[in-house]
Amino acid sequence: MIKPAGRLFWKCFLLIAIVQICSDQAVHQWMTHRYSTESTTADDSRTPRAASNPDDARPPHAPPPRPFVIPEIIDLVASLGCAALLAWLLSKPISNLRSALSDAAGGNLDIRVADRMGFGNDELKDLGAEFDRMMSRLQTLINAQRRLLHDVSHEIRSPMARIQAAVGLAHRQPDQALALMERIERECVRVDRLVGEMLALSRLQAGVDSRLTEEFDVHELLADIVDDAQFEASAKERSISVRSEVHATLRGNVDLLRRAVENVLRNAIKYSKRGSVINLETAAGTGGRSVVISVQDAGTGVPEADLENIFEPFFRSAIHARKEGSGLGLQIAKRVVQSHGGTIMAQNVATGGLRVNIELPLLN
Repeated sequence: MIKPAGRLFWKCFLLIAIVQICSDQAVHQWMTHRYSTESTTADDSRTPRAASNPDDARPPHAPPPRPFVIPEIIDLVASLGCAALLAWLLSKPISNLRSALSDAAGGNLDIRVADRMGFGNDELKDLGAEFDRMMSRLQTLINAQRRLLHDVSHEIRSPMARIQAAVGLAHRQPDQALALMERIERECVRVDRLVGEMLALSRLQAGVDSRLTEEFDVHELLADIVDDAQFEASAKERSISVRSEVHATLRGNVDLLRRAVENVLRNAIKYSKRGSVINLETAAGTGGRSVVISVQDAGTGVPEADLENIFEPFFRSAIHARKEGSGLGLQIAKRVVQSHGGTIMAQNVATGGLRVNIELPLLN
């Protein structure tokens, strides 16, 4: 079914057509006037200065102007055809884009328009490609939000179910009330920690914590983090080895960066073996314009297929599925590092364990 031409088509067509008709009419008038003038001048030059017979002194009649009707008709038809083609080339892609936007507003995020935005590579084609890129990104974000909502519901439902079961047992077995209250307390702490991390992640995604103007030394930042983490590691029979050779200045939000590095370090403590050592090192980055903070644990590592996914919310590798935690620590770390213009990546170590590298730009 052929759709009727839109308003933009008729605006472009009528504008070009009017300009073309006016210009053709002006050319016609000019050519007619010029031909008449040239004919009169030629007749005057052929007239003798004196004549014995007055009747012979009259100039002959000027020939009629040359007819311009057929050439003008051909020119007009060609011009209107070009005007229609140009108007169609401009209005059709825009009409396709408007239709795609309407479908997207209705919830269809699978719509793509790059292939329907004209021929060749031009600005309209680039506009369609940008629209497709936007829709792909929007679809990814919405799917991630849906998955996040599902995972949050699942994570909260589990401790809440255990709390309800503990309350029911306490009613039926009053003599076990003290032990059951301790279990309820642990589950409440777990829910509280999950809600706190969800709020932190939400603030990062919304850009609320965007104050990145503090200047601080990376060595001092890591010293504070290790002091706190060392106590936790000792309680779990692990230790932390620090080798920092970089005394560089960073600019950003010191509280957010402290939380990001702490999350990575606590993960390393959690997944390392008893009696093992967690290594924390710093080194100069590429070209000396950045600093790399490396945290290497002494655990079993992560399957290669899961290395990219460990930074996603609530993701747990199959070999670590029974470990406690919300699964948001590395996602928060990733958000914080990216907000500071840095990168974070994980890789398995040949000798065993996982190394997480955080690269941050130095203060210029």
